[in-house]
Amino acid sequence: MSHMAWKERMPAIEHLTPDPDLHLLLEDGALIRPARWQGHHALFMLPKVPPRLWILSRLKSGFSRFEDRGVLIGDLTFYDEFGAHRLTTHLTSCPAEGWGPQHSPLTRWTNGKALLEFDCPPSSTAVMMSMEICSEGPYRLWPHEEPQSPLT
Repeated sequence: MSHMAWKERMPAIEHLTPDPDLHLLLEDGALIRPARWQGHHALFMLPKVPPRLWILSRLKSGFSRFEDRGVLIGDLTFYDEFGAHRLTTHLTSCPAEGWGPQHSPLTRWTNGKALLEFDCPPSSTAVMMSMEICSEGPYRLWPHEEPQSPLT
């Protein structure tokens, strides 16, 4: 067997990372990355409470090629001038676009692009949203991404 034929028959080596590349996509096309992480909670600053947004992430490695899983999300809470508001639509809406199976009554998988609809009136003021990420990597890198060395 020639070297090229052997190389073509070998499965592609999957590049992995511990970073889920978590971010939000608003209806106007704006991408919002976490302002910071506090333990397993990603904190996002939003200009206001939108009617809906999408939660985007890399895909988790180790699941079947027929089932994509992004991140396992637990508690979702947003904070505005009126206090804290816990969101539950990701746990109760079925079927919901971009959401996979419930891992437990308090957590649910995304498929890498999950629609989050807010079950509260839109706010006109800036808010902070806390998203608990209950899964850890490794996550697959997208084809256009380069693997990071452990020292960077």
